[in-house]
Amino acid sequence: MCSALIVKPRDYPLEVLKTEALNRRLVAHHSRKKEVKRKAKNLRAGYNGEKSLDFHLGFLQDESYRILHHLRIRDANEFFQMDTTIISPQFILINDAKNISGTVIYDEFGQAIRISKSGEEENLGNHIEQVNLQHLRLLRWMRNHDFPAIPIEKLVTHSNSNTIIKNITNNKAVSDTIIYKEQLLTKIEEFADKHNAPVFTEEQLQHLAALLIDAHTPKEVDLLNKFGMKCEEILRGVFCPECSALPMKRTKAKWICRQCGETSKDAHIPALQDYCLLFGNKIRNREARKFLMVDDIYVTQRLLKKEQLETVGTTRDRQYILRF
Repeated sequence: MCSALIVKPRDYPLEVLKTEALNRRLVAHHSRKKEVKRKAKNLRAGYNGEKSLDFHLGFLQDESYRILHHLRIRDANEFFQMDTTIISPQFILINDAKNISGTVIYDEFGQAIRISKSGEEENLGNHIEQVNLQHLRLLRWMRNHDFPAIPIEKLVTHSNSNTIIKNITNNKAVSDTIIYKEQLLTKIEEFADKHNAPVFTEEQLQHLAALLIDAHTPKEVDLLNKFGMKCEEILRGVFCPECSALPMKRTKAKWICRQCGETSKDAHIPALQDYCLLFGNKIRNREARKFLMVDDIYVTQRLLKKEQLETVGTTRDRQYILRF
């Protein structure tokens, strides 16, 4: 039997890369360094948690299932996001992944409280209501596109097997919705047994998948604006690939670390990636000189030309298009 079809692969969230770049480019004593570092860590953990579910979904041996990762769709109330959406002729499943360490307690309302190893409590919001809202918005979106009514199931899947989940009031909504990743396939099989009558034809299924992919809008994040920072607060220069010292010096067609002595031909590439993530994908020679901390206009020109970057504009105001 063939496996389920992944019709929208899992995108690597640009927000993760941008936040990690910002964290790298802030001095240790910056007033918002801890906040940015924590945000980068949480975003990375969230992505890793979602990705860890792929192993289990790989055992979904039914080609009638279509799997769509990272959907972000506009409706009448702006955008809503779904980590993983599985569509089939019989039902749709919205799966919201959580990668949380420690103990998570769910109260009678479905509110999640995280207890860290040190005993500190953190309100994580209402996971059940969050996925219920995704359900409602997807349902309305499908109605607006004239699809027939189809059962929509939802799960909140904890990807960290060491997380301790406590349903302190034996809330049925919690026991039905909150699961560990190891239970995911079993739950999908239960939904398939529960909803065994096809609602969608193969043509409708393909049409829905195509419309969802077409409606997807990647999230754009201006981190400097979000954190209220100025360009001058961002560290410039090329990091040493060996000891991470900043900045390396460009001398005789190579980069030299003044701290450990490491040399490199292409250490500027990660720096240009950081520039692209933080300031946009267009860079002029003078901007590259400033960010890479290279004085010579011709040295910088050679570095940019070496990467075979597309250019726009005239010689005087030429911009290089950064694509990494």
